[in-house]
Amino acid sequence: MSAGTNNPDMEPKQSIKHRFKAWWEGYELEEDKAPPKTLKEPPEREKVALDDGPPTVKGWSLARQRSVVTLFGEGMTRCVPDDVKSKLTKPLGINKKLSVAELGSGLGGFSRWVSHEYNAYVTGYEQDQILQDAAVEMTKMAGLNRKVNFFHADFDEFRPKERSADVVYASEALFPVKNKAGCFRAIHDMLKPSGQFMMSDYMLEGIAPDAAELKGWLDAEPQRPYLHDVQEMRKFLTGAGFEVSIAENITTEYKANVLRAFSDYAKRTSNGEKSGHLHEWILKEGELWMRRIKVMEAGHLKVFRIYARKPVEIT
Repeated sequence: MSAGTNNPDMEPKQSIKHRFKAWWEGYELEEDKAPPKTLKEPPEREKVALDDGPPTVKGWSLARQRSVVTLFGEGMTRCVPDDVKSKLTKPLGINKKLSVAELGSGLGGFSRWVSHEYNAYVTGYEQDQILQDAAVEMTKMAGLNRKVNFFHADFDEFRPKERSADVVYASEALFPVKNKAGCFRAIHDMLKPSGQFMMSDYMLEGIAPDAAELKGWLDAEPQRPYLHDVQEMRKFLTGAGFEVSIAENITTEYKANVLRAFSDYAKRTSNGEKSGHLHEWILKEGELWMRRIKVMEAGHLKVFRIYARKPVEIT
């Protein structure tokens, strides 16, 4: 046996994936030790999850966090597959020289993906303190906390630092914001001249926000949606000073991605994947998403992708 084999400093360190898995499942991972293969009692985070009470989409208990990650992927609280992430961000020309911000960063999965994909520094803003705290921990465990940071923000009273970003993006994050005009003005002000804003979100087209067809869905949402017609959203953006060049209806693609996520989960469980008590939480999450899909299929709710740019200042 070589001398190096007995030197603790020469032992391979645990991979980032291994360390993240340890944190998520609730046990401590020492630098030179692997996690125990068997545990007589459930890990502490598992105990917390089991004590989360009945499945609900109200708030972000640990069990709900783990259920959406099971459905939508690492760090994702909503259905934004990697190909959709690319469509939302690739046109923005993101690189390591640009300051990038995500609104509604959730558990931080999209922000970490952007940082990895484009070698970029990303700042995430999240309204829910529980999600923001979890995103910070996940990012630390992934070894990305030097490049990805998260801050708590109220988008109805959004006050980011002016001229602090070259690029801002948001995916289905602003529909609960009541003060859309004020939020868009804040985004405009946080962008540098020629800065870019890309968003996808729930919007209306040819139906009033208080239409009877929307009431059942509106009442069942965990957060009250404040919806507007897509043309009114354009007016909010132009009123804030943006030049809007794209407003694309992506509802069909969006529905397909959501249905695919749940189909993939069903296939995995049928092939033997165990989700334990999380299965009931995932079913509750499914009810939320299927209500959204139903109102989309009826033509009452749509998803649009909008691209806007802050004009160059003329002096």
